[in-house]
Amino acid sequence: MRRLRLLVTSAVLVSAATANTASAQSCTSMAGNLVANCSFETPGPNAGPNYQFLNALPGWNRSGGQFERWSNGFNGFTSKDGVAHLELDSDLGNTSIWQYLNTVAGQHYTVTFSAAHRSLNSQYSQLEVLVGGHEPSNSIFTTPQLTNSNPGEYQWVTYQTSFVATGASTKLVFRAVGPSNTYGDHIDNISVVGVPEPATATLVASGLLMLGVAARRRRANG
Repeated sequence: MRRLRLLVTSAVLVSAATANTASAQSCTSMAGNLVANCSFETPGPNAGPNYQFLNALPGWNRSGGQFERWSNGFNGFTSKDGVAHLELDSDLGNTSIWQYLNTVAGQHYTVTFSAAHRSLNSQYSQLEVLVGGHEPSNSIFTTPQLTNSNPGEYQWVTYQTSFVATGASTKLVFRAVGPSNTYGDHIDNISVVGVPEPATATLVASGLLMLGVAARRRRANG
């Protein structure tokens, strides 16, 4: 049985100075993003700040407890992208959300998402990213323990990790793994984008170089 090869390198890309900072690129306008309803904007939220317990959203499946959809700056906390985001720790316990992506076997993919912590005294929150064809999925990244001081409550942090697909369908899972206390585990602005193989990138660069040389020769001979 082929084992899923994983690129386990990961990095924190952006640490927002305030909850209102939105410097990361929107997943909804990112070219090649495979994730449906990537910032949880569909269907549109009710008017005014609101907090909804939901069992489903278009594009996403759910395991475990309900998730909570925050929108329009509920409690003064604005989303990283658009007007809505999810909290994966509800009254019914920690939640996993997942969807299947159309992938190409052997292709490298970059996963980017933003997470934030909702504090409860000294408790922490934490999210795990898993991929795979079917259950069980393979863990590729777990956020550091988000706390009141690292990086602070209601502070968006953007993370990036990567994987290599083994087939035409890859299951992408985000799972809350912090204490199940109804606080924490906010997520928003998710993207999965294919990355060209180094050999492919080299061929493209070589092709562009050759075109440039040919163009200069035509100008010189003209």
